[in-house]
Amino acid sequence: MQKYLVSKAPYLRNADQGHSTKKIMIDLLISLIPVILFALIKNVVLVFINNSYSSIYQALYPLLTIIIGPLVSVVTEAICLLIIKKGAIKSFKDLIEEVNVGFGLIPGLLIVLVAPAYLPLWILILGIIFGEVVGKMLFGGFGQNIFNPALVGYAFIVFTFSSQVSASYMNSYEIGIDAYAGATPLTAFQSITDVTYNNVVLPYGSLWNFFLGTIPGAYGETSALAILIAYIYLSVRKVIDYKVPLIYVGVVFLITSLIAAIGNIGFWYPVYNILSGGLLFGAVFMATEPVTSPKTDLGRIMYAGLLGVLTILFRLIGNLPEGVATAILTMNFGGLIINKYCIKMRVDGKLTKNEVPGLVVYLSLFALIFAYDIIFTLI
Repeated sequence: MQKYLVSKAPYLRNADQGHSTKKIMIDLLISLIPVILFALIKNVVLVFINNSYSSIYQALYPLLTIIIGPLVSVVTEAICLLIIKKGAIKSFKDLIEEVNVGFGLIPGLLIVLVAPAYLPLWILILGIIFGEVVGKMLFGGFGQNIFNPALVGYAFIVFTFSSQVSASYMNSYEIGIDAYAGATPLTAFQSITDVTYNNVVLPYGSLWNFFLGTIPGAYGETSALAILIAYIYLSVRKVIDYKVPLIYVGVVFLITSLIAAIGNIGFWYPVYNILSGGLLFGAVFMATEPVTSPKTDLGRIMYAGLLGVLTILFRLIGNLPEGVATAILTMNFGGLIINKYCIKMRVDGKLTKNEVPGLVVYLSLFALIFAYDIIFTLI
């Protein structure tokens, strides 16, 4: 019987192209620069300019969390490594090398960027520790995890501290629109019964404000422009498969366009769904993670399409105002099944009689979810 050797990503596919794991992670950090800069300008610089803070600590809080978050992640990973590799790590230099290989600062930074703005520091730290330990180190460290560590930490924060999350303070100034403090657009959308442009979008200005990011929301998720710049950079550098975010966002656009057309809501509705919440950030930075996403082209296409369906299901039908994190975590597990079939199809060119029913059942399940998604939303 032929056996297949399947290992965890990321891979060194072509050393001549210099696509080492280290360079990939450096490119990822570079791509986050416009996102972080926008977050600091919006939440720190303009706070000082508009004198809209009650204390220096409050004004500098976003900057402090962006610094503290990665540090907490690195320290947590270092402690875990000392426990897991007690005999192998014999000096501080060895520990530093192990931490560098694991790129421990990235999960902490990503959690800070997707967590609710102005979340109490102790909750943020607990979320980072949980994501690092449960989402990464318990699986064996970098490259062995089956779930995205940053999203594991984010889910822990949202579901464990829901009351504190809902009470998190959003900056009370916004660029170009009236002062607004309170829930994010998607959270507010849950309580709106008359879905019109005036009720959903107008309180925040226009869709242009959504694109620029001058709306309440997490530090890293609000500016579609900054995320688009990151997407182009990562795609050109071939760090991510450009098709995954494109298909993911495209499916969300198609489903919400269908809902808008049947419900006579308007073209603004699918655009609003794309620019709201963490869809774009999740599509570019979370769904494309090489460790937890499928390894074949066909697998990634299936993965991205199903992400779009699940996101709408969780966002519009489930009691989850966001839905992106839940969808990606669900498909992290589903990706294991996709990998099993797609890798065999790539090698053999076909599946055995025993494997076909399993794939049919799996795809049929998501077809039913898709149908339920559309019908329930329109009722």
